[in-house]
Amino acid sequence: MALTPAEKQKRYRERRKEAEQANPDAVERALLEEVERRELGEMSEEERLALADRCADIASNLLIRSRHLSRIAFRLQTGSDHPTDR
Repeated sequence: MALTPAEKQKRYRERRKEAEQANPDAVERALLEEVERRELGEMSEEERLALADRCADIASNLLIRSRHLSRIAFRLQTGSDHPTDR
């Protein structure tokens, strides 16, 4: 059964929102907005701790990804594995 124009538009908006949420800049922007809420005193202690955990998780994941990319760059530049990979 074919989708109506309204259903197509709804699916398009949902996919676009998901893609935007996966964008690292959008994730960082959302986190900074939440940090601003905390600074304005609009956040409970539990929310603050959850936000701190999310920030730490994202930072950890970015560090892992940057190390991986650094090793790829080293391999491309030198043609050999990074000395710490041996």
